[in-house]
Order: sequence, then C-alpha cells, then structure tokens
Amino acid sequence: MKTRDVILAGLFIALVFLATMFLRIPSPDITGAGQVHLGTMVVFVVSVVFGPKMGAVSSLGMVLFNLLGGLALWAPINLIARPALAVIFGSVAHMKGAGGRSIPLNILAAVLGGIWLIPAMYVGQVIMFQVPWAVPAMFIANNSMQIVFAIVIGLPLIAIIRPQWEKIKNR
Repeated sequence: MKTRDVILAGLFIALVFLATMFLRIPSPDITGAGQVHLGTMVVFVVSVVFGPKMGAVSSLGMVLFNLLGGLALWAPINLIARPALAVIFGSVAHMKGAGGRSIPLNILAAVLGGIWLIPAMYVGQVIMFQVPWAVPAMFIANNSMQIVFAIVIGLPLIAIIRPQWEKIKNR
C-alpha cells in the first residue's frame, strides 16, 4: 500500500466519523441509538470515487463513532454491514470500466447498497439486541434516509470530486 493510500484512508475514516458524529439527526428508539446521519453518504462518495476497498476502509469511521460515541453495542453490526455496503457501492459504480463516472450506475450502486443495508441492519439488531423481529422495523426509515442522502448529496459531490481526483491521482 502506498503512503498516499494510507493517508487517504486515515482521512476518510476521520471524515466518516465526523459526518456520523456531527451531521446527524437523532431519533427516539428503544436503544437510544437511532439516527439519520451523513456518514453513509461519505462512504458512498469515497466508494464511488476511490473504489470499493477505500470505501470499505472509510466505513470503519462508523465503527469508531460507535466505540467513542457511547454506542459500542452497534460496533459489531457496523463492522460487518458497512464495509459490505461500501463494496457494493464501489463495485457497482466501477463495473464495466465505468470508474464511478456513470450517474445511472452510481444511482444503482446506492439503491443496491440500500437493499443490502436495510435488511443487514435489521437482522443485526435482532441478533445483537435479542429483540423481537418487529422492533427493528423503526430503523427502516432511518437507514432509508441515509441512502436518500447518499444519492441527493453524494451524487453532486461525486461530480465535483471525481474529476479533480482524476487530475491528481497519477502525479
């Protein structure tokens, strides 16, 4: 791994952490942890612009948030669900050589990521918190909104960041 990649990974982990910690709207639930945050949007942008591996590494910022934000019970769920989400985002956005340049593929990446994230978080909550199957239903809206924010805010950011990255990445 190049030094630049290590530096970028640290930067992206920090950005995801900050977006999850400070750019969020808490919502009431039985665990006190329900929220809509922009960390997922940052993971989406990183995965599309820099690829699925860097996206997966960046998603560790959410696990860091769980550990430092008093929500350590959520860390195991996010340690599994979020890197997989990033791989979906990045792999779809980069398929057929698109390299994150195709808006339809980027939207498809976000939608397919949402199709993964919602049931993954749902099942993870049932297993980790030993709650009845109906209880995690209240989180479906939160996780859905994170995907909506990824599309609405992330796509314009990708359009700005990706061309700039293309110019400097081979220096």
